[in-house]
Amino acid sequence: MLGSISILSVIVTVFSAQAMGKDCHLHTTVSHRQNSACGAGSCIAGDTFIGSGVLKIDGKVKWNKGGNWDKLSNGKGVDVDSNGVKFHIDALGVPNLDKKPKCAVHIGDYTNLGIGKTKDIGLPGVVGTDFDCDHDWKC
Repeated sequence: MLGSISILSVIVTVFSAQAMGKDCHLHTTVSHRQNSACGAGSCIAGDTFIGSGVLKIDGKVKWNKGGNWDKLSNGKGVDVDSNGVKFHIDALGVPNLDKKPKCAVHIGDYTNLGIGKTKDIGLPGVVGTDFDCDHDWKC
């Protein structure tokens, strides 16, 4: 009887610790835009490449990094260490070259595959594609 009470106590303690963990949400994006029209004024048509990531812990932004196109599109990814939360974001892929994003975040020995979305942008004079990935986990 005493043994079963001890085991039950351990199980309750483990689940309580997991339930009290913080909520982590990571959103990453890589975008490719082609500017092809400039309206009435003169301009230079060209391409814009964007890569960014935002980490929220319990709903508060703790890491917000832009300018990582090379690492987040087809590079080696990005290592993050923010507020005691460490993980590695794999490259998402290249919009307009790949069909959909590859969403993988490595948290220690665990890989969170997340949810990926492809979004086509069609604005006057601008076309492009976004790859978005969302990841949620207890941290």
